[in-house]
Amino acid sequence: MDYKHYRSIPNALKKYRNARGLSQSKVAHILGFKDKTWISHWENGDALPNLVSAIKLSKIYQTSIDDLFSDLVTFISQGL
Repeated sequence: MDYKHYRSIPNALKKYRNARGLSQSKVAHILGFKDKTWISHWENGDALPNLVSAIKLSKIYQTSIDDLFSDLVTFISQGL
């Protein structure tokens, strides 16, 4: 499957960000971005974070990448 199809699979980024009481702007700042654009794109499924950003998000949100992207992990695993 083409990479662009993976982006439309739901994620739990917003759920975990809200559970930690963080704004998109705060997460962007922690990651070293100048604004919240990428955080919004990731949460809305318009883009996927790279591996380094995904690992950082899992640390910020104190959960696993599998929890943040469980539907995507399941989808990819089924294709193996």
